[in-house]
Amino acid sequence: MLTKIERILKFDNRRNFKIITPCCGKRNTDGKFVNYKGYSYNFGYCHSCGKATTPPAFYKDEKGQEYQWNEITNSWDTDVVTSPTPSFSENFSSASNNPDQRFIPESLIWKYYKVTPENNLLQYLRKNYPEQDVDRVKEEYALGSTKDKGVVFWLINEDLQVQKNKICYYFENGKRTNRFKAPYKNEDGYYACLFGAHLLGSIKRGEDLVILVESEKTAVVGAILLPQYTWISYGGLNGLTNDKINCLEGHRALLVPDISEQAVSVAYSKLPLLRQIGVNAKIWDMTNDRTDSELKKERVYNNDLEDYFRKVH
Repeated sequence: MLTKIERILKFDNRRNFKIITPCCGKRNTDGKFVNYKGYSYNFGYCHSCGKATTPPAFYKDEKGQEYQWNEITNSWDTDVVTSPTPSFSENFSSASNNPDQRFIPESLIWKYYKVTPENNLLQYLRKNYPEQDVDRVKEEYALGSTKDKGVVFWLINEDLQVQKNKICYYFENGKRTNRFKAPYKNEDGYYACLFGAHLLGSIKRGEDLVILVESEKTAVVGAILLPQYTWISYGGLNGLTNDKINCLEGHRALLVPDISEQAVSVAYSKLPLLRQIGVNAKIWDMTNDRTDSELKKERVYNNDLEDYFRKVH
C-alpha cells in the first residue's frame, strides 16, 4: 500500500525575472511567476494566469521506500535519486556481453522526441547556441523530453539498438540538478552502452577523431561547437568500463576528463585497456598539472569542456 508523501511548498522570496514561465510561455519580466523554494525554476505559481505548476508527487510504502510513477515504463519507479553526488556506476554498468540483453522499442524514442515544451537542457541550449545547431544535435542524439522537463538520454549501440536510457534534470541555467531516474534496470536485462555509440557507424575507423567526455551534456555541446568530430559520453567518472569500450576498437580517440585530479587519473588508467583493443587513444589533461586545491582556488575544479569553451570564446 503506497501513501502519498506530504510536502510543504513554500514560495521563494527571490523572483527569477529571466525564466520563461511554464504556464504562459512568456518571459517573467513582471515577476508574476514565483518559484517554490528548493525546486527547479519551472515549478511555482503564476499570479498572471492563476496556474500552479507543481513538482511530481512522491509516495512511500510501509518500509519507507520512496516511489514515483514512471511515465515511460508505466510502473512505479524506486530509482529516484536526490543525493548531492549521484552515482551512475551500479545502474549503468554494461552487459558483460550478456546474451540476455533486452532492447527498448525505437518507437518510444520518437514519442518522447516530440514532447513539448522541451526539457530545460534543450531550452538552455537554444538560448545560447544557434537554433539550427540545436535542432541538429537533438536529432543526432534523439534527445527526448518528459512532461516534468527531464531530458531523456537514450543509450543506442553501434547496431542502432536501444539498450537503456537515463533521465536527467537541469536548471534553466544549464546546470544539472541532483535528481535522475533510471527506468530500465540491469536486473531486468537492460545494460548500458556508450552514449553516442550509434554515431560510430558513419565515420571512418582509424581516421576520424572520436572525442570521449564524461557527461552526455558535454558531448551534445561539443557536437554543437565542433561538429567535425564524433562526440561520445562514457556517463561519469567510472563509466568507461571494459565492455562498453568494445565499440571503439580500431578508432582514434581523445579522452577529455573533467578538470580534477581523480578524473584525469581514472582516464589514464583506461589507456592500456583501450590500446589493447586497438584504440589509438590520447588524453587532454585540462588540469595542466594543477592540484585540486589549486583548481578550487581558481574556481575551475570539476569544470567540464563546456565551461572551458565558455572561457576561451
